[in-house]
Amino acid sequence: MKQVVDALRKNPTAIDVIKANCQYYQQQAYLKKGLKRTIEHLEWILAADDDIERICQQIMADDHIGNKCRQYPLLFKGVNQPQKSE
Repeated sequence: MKQVVDALRKNPTAIDVIKANCQYYQQQAYLKKGLKRTIEHLEWILAADDDIERICQQIMADDHIGNKCRQYPLLFKGVNQPQKSE
């Protein structure tokens, strides 16, 4: 997860990848209640603040929301990969 946070700090536009992952998983027919709730929490974090440093702190925080975010690494899939330029 540290690699994800480092990638976010280097490339703040990777937030769009996280948002896309959240939307993708919310569209799935069968989601565990915990994952659904974690997606909601992560979306709250992303909607509440534009500051990448505070978003990274929330993800790595040693609290309930931070622990839940780190429990589902699929939500951060693609953040470490280099972004394709169009």
